[in-house]
Amino acid sequence: MTISTPDALLYAGALLILFLTPGPVWVALTARALSGGFNAAWPLALGVVVGDVLWPLLAILGVTWIVSTFAGFMTALRWVACL
Repeated sequence: MTISTPDALLYAGALLILFLTPGPVWVALTARALSGGFNAAWPLALGVVVGDVLWPLLAILGVTWIVSTFAGFMTALRWVACL
């Protein structure tokens, strides 16, 4: 399955909108920065960045390993996704 350039740009735009939507992490980071300044906020920001990068990477690698180990898993995953 290939993704065309307009589809990739549409996906990137949707991710940008989701990224700009404030959530609990933004509230926590803003509160920490306002109460303690940069020195209090940077460990939280670093933890969020590491978690946002590491979590999807481990999920992708885990699913890749399962699919390569168990031949019928991808078919089962497709059926579950249809539900």
